[in-house]
Amino acid sequence: MGFIHGIWTRVVGIASQRTSTPEVAARRVRRMVEAGDAAAALECCREAVERFPGSAALQRLLVSVRQAERNERTSRLKEELELSPCPEAFRELCELMLKRGEAAATLEHVGRWRQLDDSGEPLYFEAAAFGELYFGNHLSRDGLRAFQLAAEAGKLLKDDPRPFRLQFEIARRCGAWEDARIALARLLDIMPGNRLIEGRFRGVIANCASSRSLSKALADVERTGRFLGDEVDGGDGLDRDQVRPGLLELAGRDDVHVAFFLHGNTALVQGAQGASADRSARAIRDVVSVTRSSSRRLLLGTPNELRCEGSGGSLFLKTGSNGTAAVWAARNLTGTSSRLMDELVGSPAVEKAA
Repeated sequence: MGFIHGIWTRVVGIASQRTSTPEVAARRVRRMVEAGDAAAALECCREAVERFPGSAALQRLLVSVRQAERNERTSRLKEELELSPCPEAFRELCELMLKRGEAAATLEHVGRWRQLDDSGEPLYFEAAAFGELYFGNHLSRDGLRAFQLAAEAGKLLKDDPRPFRLQFEIARRCGAWEDARIALARLLDIMPGNRLIEGRFRGVIANCASSRSLSKALADVERTGRFLGDEVDGGDGLDRDQVRPGLLELAGRDDVHVAFFLHGNTALVQGAQGASADRSARAIRDVVSVTRSSSRRLLLGTPNELRCEGSGGSLFLKTGSNGTAAVWAARNLTGTSSRLMDELVGSPAVEKAA
């Protein structure tokens, strides 16, 4: 028995030594990627980040491996669909492509999907793709098409909130408050008692007096090139297309209610809308500013993380070279959500104490 225990101890020791340093772990992950197993590389990289949370190199590697895994899965799904088209594969492919910001390419696959599937799913993804195009190019025709397709999808997808969330986001961002109110009313029918939606509904009701028609609101956005509430670009260098997929994924986690990303004068919010989102973003910016000032006075250097607990949940903030990520979350934040925040902010900037 002692002999077997000794062998097991040596095996465990050898396995531990394989990733005994961040550099060794990174080499192992890269070999997996080169061997064409990005999924295994991603899992290995996540474990390494948990083991060496202070390694900026591993944090950066995790971002690139995550992208490689998505690229690998996307290629495989395209091959599968060439051999045997099926709705499930189309759905997964369209989800991945939208996360990668490939809205135009998504529309090509949705067209083939709709030939096989007359349900509301391909309709919704077509709406979502046009929505992403609109949020990027501000063209009224894309926004209107997304809104109309979402309405059609909503008729087929009973009790599914996604089409109405998309309608609300389009209407809210261009100032068509009456259309936003109608979308929120439908969401409340699907999710009665949802406090976040109820709060948004009250805010939208207050704005309905200044509502514009959807067509005029969309045209105004196309004319000005800015959505309602957008700040004039101050040249802060933020790549929104790069940040948005990670922020969407973070906001979609079960333990996250609202997700924020702050960079310079820009605030991106997922999970809250309108005046509520603006107030929350300003409050978080104030918290970050006060915390940094207090940390300097206390000779702590630059703060990397902050957690505040209250009766309504917890606020988690992480800062890094890319910006600040924050979430209003349940009492405890899962490891996956914490990793997603790390990926958004990049490696923390470390300053020497003053």
